[in-house]
Amino acid sequence: MDKKQELFLLYQYQEARRQLATCEEELTDPDRQKAIGILKGQVQKALNEVERLRKECGRLKMANHRLEDEYRDYEVQLRQLNANLYSGNISAPKELEQLQRRIAEYQKAKADREEAVLSQLYLLEAKEKELVLAQKKGDELQGQLVGAVDEEAKRVAVLQSRCARLTKEVSGLKAALPKELLEYYQRSAKALRGIAIIPIKENTCGYCHMIISTAVLAKIKKGNSGIIVCENCGRGLFEQK
Repeated sequence: MDKKQELFLLYQYQEARRQLATCEEELTDPDRQKAIGILKGQVQKALNEVERLRKECGRLKMANHRLEDEYRDYEVQLRQLNANLYSGNISAPKELEQLQRRIAEYQKAKADREEAVLSQLYLLEAKEKELVLAQKKGDELQGQLVGAVDEEAKRVAVLQSRCARLTKEVSGLKAALPKELLEYYQRSAKALRGIAIIPIKENTCGYCHMIISTAVLAKIKKGNSGIIVCENCGRGLFEQK
């Protein structure tokens, strides 16, 4: 393998490492996890609202049953009191007055219960409508969450497969690299943000675009002078064919 091929091999190694780093970064994308976390929170909030409304509807139904029972009780007692009133068995004015007062009290209590039942029924109807809307919203959010989790699982599976392929590629390229080139990359990559070598482009540095002198360009194209670096950005230069 000649020097030009070795430099191209180093460039392939570098680019495979960069692709692997990007892949690993995408694999642990915190924004996606945050978005799913927010969606989970919205689903839980919707479920809590559904549960609250269910309990509220249950409470209103129980209250309604109690009022209806009380209404029926007053109705029964009023029938008994009216039967007693018209039985002809009451002759004393005081006793008649007490009976009439009780009948009036029971009639008012019955009317109050009837009014309360109607009020509770209207309120129950409104809460049941709220419950239907809350359940619909919860179902929609749950569907969005299932879709987002499924999409994320597929995305992660694709990225894991890509990372595995790139890891294997990086290992193979590393094993094929001459020791001195690997050491050069390890020394330079950190300081040069992972780009230690770059192909020339139209007689300029492929990274910073500085024009390369004719003499230096000739050495690069000849390819037997080791690594020639850009005078501006310090990156190794090679000719890519």
